[in-house]
Amino acid sequence: MMTKTALEGYRFAGMHRSCVGAVKSCLQYYGTDDSSAWVYGITGGAFLMIVDEELSAPLVGDPEESMFALSQHLGLNIRGTNEAADSGPALEALQLEAWELARTALDRGVPAFAKELDLGNETSLIYGYDETGYYTHSWHSGPGLHEGADGVVPWTMLGRSYCPCAACRARAENGEKRKHVYRGLPEDGGFVSLHVAEQRERPDDRTAMAAALRFAAEWSRKGVYTWGGRTFYSGSAAYDRWLTAVRDGSIEAFYMGYFIDIMHESRRYAAQFLTEAAERLAEDAALARRLTAAAEHYKQVSGLYRTLEQMFPWMQPHEPIADAERRQQAIERLERIKPLDEEGWAMLEEISMFW
Repeated sequence: MMTKTALEGYRFAGMHRSCVGAVKSCLQYYGTDDSSAWVYGITGGAFLMIVDEELSAPLVGDPEESMFALSQHLGLNIRGTNEAADSGPALEALQLEAWELARTALDRGVPAFAKELDLGNETSLIYGYDETGYYTHSWHSGPGLHEGADGVVPWTMLGRSYCPCAACRARAENGEKRKHVYRGLPEDGGFVSLHVAEQRERPDDRTAMAAALRFAAEWSRKGVYTWGGRTFYSGSAAYDRWLTAVRDGSIEAFYMGYFIDIMHESRRYAAQFLTEAAERLAEDAALARRLTAAAEHYKQVSGLYRTLEQMFPWMQPHEPIADAERRQQAIERLERIKPLDEEGWAMLEEISMFW
């Protein structure tokens, strides 16, 4: 009989940017009452703008290790493995290292989470394990959502996106091979990303804010970079690449909606985060005024993304955006959003000078 070890009350907190959702979930598990906006802001996720060259890999290329490091300002010490390997001994060694890390943590009541475990390029919570593998919880989980998603994921499948739900297993049995976003087909290897989150002392809000805003300003200037064999665009360069893909019709409607969802969520939380920051740091009147002004600015950005979200509600088909008028309206909105986001990043950098 299998023996299952599980953490009670450790469940996914939501969020399209699921690595931030995992951080929020860990904080909830520990009984910390930080708002979703505060978590999104302190990790820097609220201000990121990143796309891949083909506009087909949302959330790939995010600076997650840096975001996890910023989580120390939320009272978490997040550590783990984050490495790709070819199939064979190298991948097996990484999987074993992660398996031992997760089991040791869960035995101590410490939460864990992983990417490319059951969902491609999504972060899932690891709330338990037995002799054969992991038990996860994510946006894919829950009663009535995906039958069988609460089944075990063999520990040797970390990095291979092995979902135990009935629908995903049926596709696999029918010979469908899911191309992984990091390493191509399963036989090409895997991306092993598993972390555990221990509690630690947290600094004051002012220190946390300074680190988050400097991070946001730095990534707004990143431009073009490579990671995991792909080319990515950050900040203004990301908007330029996105606009090009909409103009030439190369972006699928599915990914158009996906990127819009991520960006609307991010900027909505950006406005809420800056409002909360102004309240927390109200004793510094000059700083609070700047934070409030930045919050109002990001409300404009969020509002425009909301109109885009209404044009491309979840979920869109995996096909080109055939409606030329809808495509033109999307271009016009993105052209309005780009300079506003650029102004927002400049405001954040200016505010960061207060420290």
